[in-house]
Amino acid sequence: MLTSLAYLLAPERLGTVVLYRLNEDFAEAWSQLPRYRDNDTSKPIRPAYAGLATALSAVTNQPIVIMPDIDTMPDDDRALPTVLATTKPIAPRLLTRAVRSWEQLIHGGTDANTLSPLLAQSEMDKPKLGSFIRDAASGQPRAPQWFYRVAAWNFAAALAREPLHLPAGTADAGRRLEWLMDTRGSLLAWDHVLKGKTERPARIGYAMHKLDFRVITLPGEPRIGIHVLPTFSRLATHWAGTRTAFVERGKNNTVLRLPVGHRRASEGWEPYARNFAAQVVAACNLEAIQLGNNETLAEVKESSVRALVPGPTEHPLGKGTGTRFNLYLAHHVKKAAAKLKVEQLVYERTDVEVVRHTKGPVAREDLDHALSGTGQDQVRVLALYDDEYTRERMITALTPYLEEPEQTEEWGDNRDHRLTERLCVQLRRLPALTSPTPVDWNRELSFLAPLSSTMLTGVWVETIWNPKRRTPRRGQPDVYDPKQDLRRHFHRRGAVSQFIAQRPRPKPPKPEDEDGLSQDSELSAELQAMAGDLDLEPQVGEEAKKPKRKRPRLDYPAINGLRDLMFRLGAVDGRLAEGVPLDRPTILVGLHLRQQRVSAKFGSADKTQMVEVLTALHTDPDPDKPWRLEMYSRRDHAWLPLPQGEVAFGSGPIGVDQHARHKEGAALVREHIKAALRILPAKTPLVIFVDTEACRTIWPGLQHAQLGEATLPSEGLNYNGRSVAVVSINTSYGEVPTPVDRADARGRRDPARPQAPDDWLHERTTSTGVTSWYFAQKSRSYDGFGQTAINGSTFTRFTIPEDQKEALLRKDWHSFTATQITVPQPGMHQPKDLAALAAALCHQSLAWDARTRHPVPLHVAGAVDRNHPEYRGSSFETETEQPGEDAS
Repeated sequence: MLTSLAYLLAPERLGTVVLYRLNEDFAEAWSQLPRYRDNDTSKPIRPAYAGLATALSAVTNQPIVIMPDIDTMPDDDRALPTVLATTKPIAPRLLTRAVRSWEQLIHGGTDANTLSPLLAQSEMDKPKLGSFIRDAASGQPRAPQWFYRVAAWNFAAALAREPLHLPAGTADAGRRLEWLMDTRGSLLAWDHVLKGKTERPARIGYAMHKLDFRVITLPGEPRIGIHVLPTFSRLATHWAGTRTAFVERGKNNTVLRLPVGHRRASEGWEPYARNFAAQVVAACNLEAIQLGNNETLAEVKESSVRALVPGPTEHPLGKGTGTRFNLYLAHHVKKAAAKLKVEQLVYERTDVEVVRHTKGPVAREDLDHALSGTGQDQVRVLALYDDEYTRERMITALTPYLEEPEQTEEWGDNRDHRLTERLCVQLRRLPALTSPTPVDWNRELSFLAPLSSTMLTGVWVETIWNPKRRTPRRGQPDVYDPKQDLRRHFHRRGAVSQFIAQRPRPKPPKPEDEDGLSQDSELSAELQAMAGDLDLEPQVGEEAKKPKRKRPRLDYPAINGLRDLMFRLGAVDGRLAEGVPLDRPTILVGLHLRQQRVSAKFGSADKTQMVEVLTALHTDPDPDKPWRLEMYSRRDHAWLPLPQGEVAFGSGPIGVDQHARHKEGAALVREHIKAALRILPAKTPLVIFVDTEACRTIWPGLQHAQLGEATLPSEGLNYNGRSVAVVSINTSYGEVPTPVDRADARGRRDPARPQAPDDWLHERTTSTGVTSWYFAQKSRSYDGFGQTAINGSTFTRFTIPEDQKEALLRKDWHSFTATQITVPQPGMHQPKDLAALAAALCHQSLAWDARTRHPVPLHVAGAVDRNHPEYRGSSFETETEQPGEDAS
């Protein structure tokens, strides 16, 4: 049985809400507001309800949300009834003055005063929150969009009353975390800031624990779920780049949370509260909002103003709360929310265990068969390098494919060397690869087109770019990263690619160090002993284990880079067939969608395009027939072998204009996907794996409120009696309940140390008879025997022994994660069999020896997207709220 950080509660337990109902006249007046900018350097934008809500939160110091009073996305641009929801009534005069002042600022000083009279006419009500849920009994509850925000506030307020005890040693020892709620409904351990430092470079950093809350629905579940999301939020010591600030003003035990901008001042830049929050507070004659300067912000523990670190960056403190903290938190929530009669969400183990039959790179004896699925007689690896040691590393990684490894001594550059009957390699020195400035790649790569025309070619490329050191020193220009340009040039010349980072040649070991342990081994061994995992005393009749000999150090970056290049070339060996038994030929489709902005340049940031990648894994139970990967090419309106499909995709624009997640754009996406799927072999059964979060607004049948009852990607494909199944894969951080503990694990020595998920598929069936599946995992780092694996489960960040605190606070502490699987359309299959298939395709991946979050076809589609030269990160329009706007 797996426990989680999600809790179910009946609608009548959700409390009440203070509601101001605003009619269509308010929405119409809002639509007439002009574009505005809140400083001289920002781009004019359309006013959003969230802007006024931020200003009103600053005035009242309480959570406020203003949203249309509907439970779906609006289908057109008509004015809709709107509500202002909050936790306490707002004094009428204060509300009128604040709204009028904000509108005046929007108009650039003109006192238009169109909104406040309409808001003054609104009726204030205090109904029960549960009364806004519809269709709960059917297991498909619906509620207005604002409902989910308010329910999270109410639950957070209930938890805030009880401190969280983190034991250490005796029952009364440890730390008790007291919480303050902010105006977004998060709980902050405001008075429990942790400090970390590093010596090289000399830095001091701070962080505090934060709890976010996400109201979720579950497949077929009549009750509402609350997902608790703990984060270790790192705090900024200077304002540069920050986007979120907290201001503690000693009111209502609530911390004001504000979006932050930056504007030019007489001496550089200064922070300011966005959406005119500070100006509206001043107009209402209330205590001024003072963000201060870098000096006051750096005094984190004494300051009433704090800011979150802006995005991923090096910091003296690591990320993550750790699994032990999560277990304490899970027990605390059940106790603190007992009056709400919450039920912890748990998943029961099924009889399905996934097994990884094969690890490591494709074996030499299997390689030609694996490459035969590409449809090419000959395949070439083109190894481009500048540094001689990189050449040696490439050759070492390729050596296992040689019948006689000594042959590498005769390898010269610029000619093909045979590895197997189907695979050859060519090495070529290209000094331009290590250029710190942009290069004329048309000239440098002029040799490539003739090579690609003779056989399928994958390019393995050296790079000096190190993303961990991308910030240049003061006065030095940034180092040129050629990967984006090179990918584009390789695709245009018909080749796929993978990169290998240059590294210095290691120094030969000293004789006295050859049998020594690593620098961290003593600390690692001590932690492992505390965890009770290693160095256990032998049982009676059992021989003491001999110490393990030190394994030879392998060049995993080179090995894994070559593995990835092989999979991009379309090599599929028998490992998938062993781990995924199918009794008939089946096409497994991966449907990957992502929306991104066309450009970040001024005037183009609002234009979006939809990235659409479809892959197909053709399977066959006949072991003599290789499994093969294909990818749909929009340019050719054809399914091509994976490398040719990636080349076609990477040669053009990454996305499709006018395609979107809503309205007419969603209809265009549906037609495009249907056209692609209809040209697959008509008589072969299909199993379509879709990313729930990215696809559910386009195909409403993926939504819990309409699961399997509305449009699905399979629509129009089941002609001629063909079986078409749809499997929905959800890996959303906010929606999929965080695994906490394998509660039925036996033999645990430390009851407060959570047991990691195993290789069994878990499930949950609701009172309405709907089953969903849950595939939990620990990260690759957590699964190892290093410090990162042990410390997050052995201690919390407050209970680390003093002699280990400095080292362990710097580490990232990993939590468990999970993939949620639902089957809105099973086709000819049993839903449980499809869930087992999805789990097996996650567990037995192609290019590395750990689990992937998505099944192979969906994972491959995402990998192709990320390799496009125009890829710019995760979708900007994600429906999942992350732990905060900044890195935590």
